Amino acid sequence: MRERGLALADVTQHEVDAWLASGPGTHYEVRDFVVWAARRGHSRDLLVPHRPKADPEGLDEDSHWELLQQCLTDTTLPLEVRTAGAVLLLFGQHVTRIAALPADALATVDGHTVLILDRTPIRLPEPLALLLTKLTRQEPPGGWAANSPRRWLFPGTRPGRHLSSTVLARRLTAHHIPVRPARTTALVQLAQDLPPAVLAPMLGLHVITAQQWRRRAATDWTAYLEARRGEPVGRQATREADSRRAALDGGPQQSEVPAPGGVSAVP
Repeated sequence: MRERGLALADVTQHEVDAWLASGPGTHYEVRDFVVWAARRGHSRDLLVPHRPKADPEGLDEDSHWELLQQCLTDTTLPLEVRTAGAVLLLFGQHVTRIAALPADALATVDGHTVLILDRTPIRLPEPLALLLTKLTRQEPPGGWAANSPRRWLFPGTRPGRHLSSTVLARRLTAHHIPVRPARTTALVQLAQDLPPAVLAPMLGLHVITAQQWRRRAATDWTAYLEARRGEPVGRQATREADSRRAALDGGPQQSEVPAPGGVSAVP
């Protein structure tokens, strides 16, 4: 308005759009003022959308699987960091949900250890099953009474309460496990392999959210193939299979390639 010598009543939608496109994202904060001005008759009906959300950044595939392998095999990391990191990297769960996982989320079905995140028992790869089993056998934090029931996989310092999600996220970050990028990459990889109708009840997502991750996965997969153009398909498949195998089995000698993401839903 200052540059063009306009009064508020003279501003058009075209000028609003041009101003939004030419400036930083903070320009979208004018939305509330524009709505107020139009309702009071000080301007035309102008549209300022909410600030667009940038797609969350993920990890590259190699970094993702290297982090997972570290969580499964590095005994120098605290057990709760290894376990929470592996669940995050495999299943893309919010840290708030990981911290609040009940002890009975870990169960046995037909002789296989499963993790129930929502309604579907998920068969776990053996290294993660062992980690979670070991976690349930740990002594609760100091201050808990000897007869206090352990109802959580990640018990907190307060008797009967689970670990704070803020504390858990801080511990993951301190050990160089980036929470949001790790979750993004895990969900994109799962959405590539599983339809939304399966992914939603398995991970506790709304079906619309699962569909959005499916679309995001399709976009990322196209960009990934473009980036790999010129690399022989056989070499791509071998390298990716070796990376997943090493992460889930703790070494490259295993001959069986795990199911997508290293997990499978139990019928």
